[in-house]
Amino acid sequence: HYKACLYAGINICGTNGEVMPGQWEFQVGPSVGIEAGDHIWCARYILERIT
Repeated sequence: HYKACLYAGINICGTNGEVMPGQWEFQVGPSVGIEAGDHIWCARYILERIT
């Protein structure tokens, strides 16, 4: 997912492993204005298509 987002031009600034096994979080940014919303929607779409 990370490589696919970078290839698509989505700015991902970090990932974190959460408490439960297999639970991950990613942050989108830095982005200006409405672009942040566009990047998160596209990143979630890519995640759904890959999994």
